[in-house]
Amino acid sequence: MNIKTVYYLLTSSRSFCIQIVFTLNAIYYVSQAGLNPLQLVLLGTVMELAILFFEIPTGLVADIFGRKKSIIIGTFIIGSAHLLEGSIPSFWAIAIGAALWGIGWTFISGAETAWIADELENKELDTTLLNGAKFSSLGSFLGIIVSVLIGIIFTVQIAILLAGGFLILIAIISSKVIPETKFISIARDDTSSIKQMKGALKESLSLIKGNTILLGLAAITLFTGLASEGFDRLWGAHFIEGFQMNEEDAVNWFGAFYAIAFLLNICLLKIVETYVKERFAIVLVLLNSLLVVAMIYFAIAEQFVIAAILYWGIASLRAVNYPLVNVMTNKQLHSQGRATALSMYGQLDAFGQVAGGPLVGVIALYTSVQGGIFTSALLIIPTLYFLWKLRKIA
Repeated sequence: MNIKTVYYLLTSSRSFCIQIVFTLNAIYYVSQAGLNPLQLVLLGTVMELAILFFEIPTGLVADIFGRKKSIIIGTFIIGSAHLLEGSIPSFWAIAIGAALWGIGWTFISGAETAWIADELENKELDTTLLNGAKFSSLGSFLGIIVSVLIGIIFTVQIAILLAGGFLILIAIISSKVIPETKFISIARDDTSSIKQMKGALKESLSLIKGNTILLGLAAITLFTGLASEGFDRLWGAHFIEGFQMNEEDAVNWFGAFYAIAFLLNICLLKIVETYVKERFAIVLVLLNSLLVVAMIYFAIAEQFVIAAILYWGIASLRAVNYPLVNVMTNKQLHSQGRATALSMYGQLDAFGQVAGGPLVGVIALYTSVQGGIFTSALLIIPTLYFLWKLRKIA
């Protein structure tokens, strides 16, 4: 099987399963587990703390023992996390599941991009990553449809449990079908594992410090993390509580929210792939400026239709950010130590979310959900400065 095909199947199938959960978990958290706005944001904080502590160690696992092993382990852990949260609708069980999810994701983040970049030897990497994002969106779109069907026919809880089981199955199948032919371990026989890890960290940190583009992208990643957690956890509550949606209506509407958002994502990614061949930074300045405005208006929207349209715009703009920043970052990295360097960016994002999430959660708890979303929009503004600084070189 063609290596690109394997990559597309892997990303799309995992996105399919994860989206089944993400489409319905806001309903599950609010309607069945009865979580308040602060608890909703704290779930994200727990997840990001796990990412913060495990991102670098798991990146080193990928660089020393292999990207394939790291991807398989991560997928298995994420599946287990969804099985746990779907089994017990309580804050503590869901929080433990969130921590496990974060740990699982650290095994995948960095490792998967490093794996495909190595296998392709950086040839056609831009197109492959953008296509991967499109296939991932397609998998997510199908996951939305399936989640709504399961939620209507059975329950939201069963949908989450089935998705967890399918992820574990994907991990088992991946161990048989994922090839790894170009991996070169950073391990050396004459040096202890701890020294090798320290050396890899120093090399990756030196590379980032010595590269203006990578430094700018590090700052952008940090502020994006600060802004994202609050919105991720509160937009669903904004619809459910602000517009008084019952569970049945929420299942249908959340399916529509995600489905239309992912169709828009695919279209927008296609436009970017076709017309944006360089100067990614200036494109991101424009997209993120629109994102700030859309989030502010979403926070204060009082009409359901306007809020829905704004949400679709926000979701599409955010979806384009990741692949473009990912391409910009990978163009500056070498094969050896790539996963560790990418994990540093993952850790920065996690640190931002750990710091920003509770801040937004407390504001939402003592003001309103809308106040938390408004604060999230303001936290994006510093990224515009750093993107503007990079506009002539990236």
